Amino acid sequence: MGNKRIKKINTAGTVGYVICILLIIGSIACMVGVAIGTAGAAVVSSEDINVSISTGITADSKGDFFGKLNHFIKMDGVEDLSDLITEDGKVFTPDDKDISEISVKKQGNGLALNAKFGEKKFTMKRIIFSLTVTFFYLGAITVTLFMLKALMKALKECDTPFSADVVTRMNTFAKWLIPTTVLHIFNSSAWGSVGSDSSFSLTLNLGVVMLVAVVFLIVYIFRYGADLQKESDETL
Repeated sequence: MGNKRIKKINTAGTVGYVICILLIIGSIACMVGVAIGTAGAAVVSSEDINVSISTGITADSKGDFFGKLNHFIKMDGVEDLSDLITEDGKVFTPDDKDISEISVKKQGNGLALNAKFGEKKFTMKRIIFSLTVTFFYLGAITVTLFMLKALMKALKECDTPFSADVVTRMNTFAKWLIPTTVLHIFNSSAWGSVGSDSSFSLTLNLGVVMLVAVVFLIVYIFRYGADLQKESDETL
């Protein structure tokens, strides 16, 4: 029974080892792509990019769309919601810094809604900074994957998952998660502030932090199991 369990662990380690190699290749390819993108952005670093986005939504119904909607939504001074919608489209200017205008018009038994977002200005310097952070973030991911590959190799060749080699590899992998997590936070914040009207602010991702904490807890459990295994072997 024990040999079967070890073989399953060895098999899982082999599969994980192959997956890690594929992920490392993908991570390195992404680093090359980001490096090329950074070089391209540096060439036009004096230019700014202006982007305008618009989107449309159509809601149609075979029945009495507004009649049914009136049962759920009531507005003061308005008997029928359809009175708010005109055939040629009624334009609203919302109090929103991202959306410049919204137009709504009748379409069959439903309505068509179009929203125009305010123009965004992206400075190349911020894009280059974000790409640079992404490059280092991908570098940290690549190193972490190498550490994970070493752990998978140890599991592939181990006689017990509580061996000193497995625990050491697992501990090294867990430690590399810390700088990777920090760079993940910086990377998300950098891209979130690419727009010239946005300020750089760090946003803590509690889900990622909890995941790292769980990994360290697992490392502690395996280290404790390795100590018990060692004491058992010395007793025998």
